[in-house]
Amino acid sequence: MNHDPHDPTPPQRPRPPHLQVMPRDAVWVEEPEPELNVMDYAHLVWAHKWLVVGVPAATVVLTAAWSMTRPKLYRAESKITLHPAPQLTQNQLDMWMSWWQMDRFIADQIQVLQTRSLAQRVVDRLGLDAHPEFSGEDAAGALMSRIGAEPVKDSFVIRVSMTGRDPDTVAEWLNIYVEEFVAANIESSLERTRQVYEVIQSRLDPLRGQLAASEQRLMRFQEREDSYLFADQDENVIQEQVDTLTREYAAAKADRIRVETKHAALRQLRASDLSETGFPEILQDATIQSLRQQRYDLEVELSDKLRTLKEGHPTIQELRSRIAGVDARVQEQIENIGTSIQTDYDIARRREQALYDNIEALRDESIELSKQRLEHDRLQREYEQNKGFLEDMLARLKEADISSTAAANNVRVIEPARPPAGPYSPNLRRSLILSGLFGLLFGVGLVVFLDFLDQSLRTPDQVEGYLGLEVLSALPTLTEDTAQVLREAFQSLRTALLLAARGDGCQVMMVTSAVPEEGKTTVAFNLAKVLATGGSRVLMIDADLRRPRVHQLVGANNVRGLTSVVLGERAASEVMHTLAEVPNLDVITSGPLPPNPPELFGKASFRDLLEDARAMHEWVVIDTPPTATVTDPVMCARLVDMVLLVVQYAGPKRQPVQKAMRLLSRTGVRLAGVLLNKVDLERDAYYYSGYYSYYHYGDRPTRGGAKEGRAKAG
Repeated sequence: MNHDPHDPTPPQRPRPPHLQVMPRDAVWVEEPEPELNVMDYAHLVWAHKWLVVGVPAATVVLTAAWSMTRPKLYRAESKITLHPAPQLTQNQLDMWMSWWQMDRFIADQIQVLQTRSLAQRVVDRLGLDAHPEFSGEDAAGALMSRIGAEPVKDSFVIRVSMTGRDPDTVAEWLNIYVEEFVAANIESSLERTRQVYEVIQSRLDPLRGQLAASEQRLMRFQEREDSYLFADQDENVIQEQVDTLTREYAAAKADRIRVETKHAALRQLRASDLSETGFPEILQDATIQSLRQQRYDLEVELSDKLRTLKEGHPTIQELRSRIAGVDARVQEQIENIGTSIQTDYDIARRREQALYDNIEALRDESIELSKQRLEHDRLQREYEQNKGFLEDMLARLKEADISSTAAANNVRVIEPARPPAGPYSPNLRRSLILSGLFGLLFGVGLVVFLDFLDQSLRTPDQVEGYLGLEVLSALPTLTEDTAQVLREAFQSLRTALLLAARGDGCQVMMVTSAVPEEGKTTVAFNLAKVLATGGSRVLMIDADLRRPRVHQLVGANNVRGLTSVVLGERAASEVMHTLAEVPNLDVITSGPLPPNPPELFGKASFRDLLEDARAMHEWVVIDTPPTATVTDPVMCARLVDMVLLVVQYAGPKRQPVQKAMRLLSRTGVRLAGVLLNKVDLERDAYYYSGYYSYYHYGDRPTRGGAKEGRAKAG
């Protein structure tokens, strides 16, 4: 679609989906930040390789120094097995234990091994209160802190350990500790047996009295309720009668409902003064059907006679009299049918009620028998429970007597403690490995965390990922070594803009940035020079009416310029400067700064200036203020063909750049892409190793001759 050059409205060009202009009343929704892939993390770690290597090295050195200053500790181990005491259930010994109960039992014994009372027994036996290792401190508490206990999986074995500074002493103390645990366990078992015996003896006499009382109550009930002996037979007979009457009652109820329905329908017909001849019972009655046939025959005969005889003729009167007689007999038969329905309804209702009364009487009788049975069952159950309690207590008493004669020990030492061959702490090898791994993880995590805090843009991948715009080129910081790379970068930018240009006419391009101090003016001026050096006629306009700098770059007096043309004070040719070293480049400086710059971009004279420039030049490069701080670039963007967004490497955060991009995209202008400025090639491995590899093409410098190689390239 061609655009009329005289039309001041800029051409509308298609935009990528992420830059589509939203309605004015819509809320701008930012796209979520993309996640880094594995290669992004790899580049990030490589860029900070000295930090990633230095942190583990420092942790290893500190760990080694700390380990060498720690005193040596020895640990002795002993293994014991525990068998749970048999449980008395249902008058017999129960040796079975579930996995959950086994774990609970082992956990309880581990807690017993680490109690203060057991440690105090060992302290008293060995006289550790006066031992030099425990001088000035609680001997029992210190000994308990040296004890460790852990279960062996899927077994009743516990591994008990003790730490100390002398290998022989720690083994001796641990064996004595285990011996005291065994002795305490035997004492606890005997004490439990004695308590069980006392509890059982205290409950035997009350249980005997309760059993005798429940037996007496059961016997008195059986003597008082003689009829209960036949309760089973009576209950069966009553149940059969109830079942029979229930079936008959259901049939009687259904018959009553059927007759009642007919009776109610007939009464409704009579109450509504409607004809009863349409009632089903009347329609189906044989007598009524016969009478209606007779009446029909008489009416046919009457109709025939009326053709030849007059109304007062005796034959006509006789026929009418006979018809009236038939009607009377029909009405009489209808009354008889209604009376019959009423009689059937009364009989059905009385039969239903009689059956219901009989069923209720049988139910009352059944309830009374059930009460007697429940009372007997309660007394029988009470007697059986008391009898069972007494028998259980007697069995437990017998087991308690057996246990008291032989108090079995359920703890057995399967592996006594031996003096350890070497110290277990400090473990220098393990400490160094763990510290190295921890330092490596910490170093990588620190790099990732610092990168997370850094919200700036550094690589083309980040720009394309967060902004959705293509990076046309990346300009390094100007130094003696990067001069050649800088020239190549501007040539690459010129090529990218030629490819981005649409149509054969003049291309008006606006160069802006998000915030100040990103080098947009220098980029715009050098870009204009590169375009002009390539043979294109270029016009450079300084539209930064806040802080203009183009006049300083060209060494011109800024008393007249863009503002003079827009306000009608001068013609464009009068304020246009040319450069001797670049003949194809014309420059219009800003001129005097106006009080309200955005108004100048909305004037028709500014649009006329651009149209005249389109006719005389192939490229028009406009330098504007930062977009995120003022509205001048937004006003100017409506009149240009494309916008080049300058972003400083590691400069502003992503939010101002995204804001500038949103403001520009709302105007409908096409964002040609992003230019990364002031890139640090030596610091960022991304550019040094890949993005600018062509810099060393054909003359890659060695490590020693890097300076010489860069000089040749420049």
